[in-house]
Amino acid sequence: MGVQEYDLAAACAKLNMMAGHARPADLAGAVDAIRAMAQSQGRLPVVAVARAIEAALARGERGVAVQGWIAMLSEAVGCDRSDADCTSIYLAAGAVRLAY
Repeated sequence: MGVQEYDLAAACAKLNMMAGHARPADLAGAVDAIRAMAQSQGRLPVVAVARAIEAALARGERGVAVQGWIAMLSEAVGCDRSDADCTSIYLAAGAVRLAY
């Protein structure tokens, strides 16, 4: 695992730990930081899943729904692909997994 992947993985682990008790604004800030880091690295699936989390938080979703997207975010960080097809697959899998 390279330094950039480690940084993203560490940020996702921290986000996962925050998910059960942090205020939505704090979660949104952490997700935004992950999204920005992923954007700078061209990690399209991570960016897309981070945006899905931001949208869920903006809709007022909490708990299991947000934690499910955070789990999907961790999976996207571990993926080596960064193409549009992979991005679509992650978003579709998240929608099916979380029944949206």
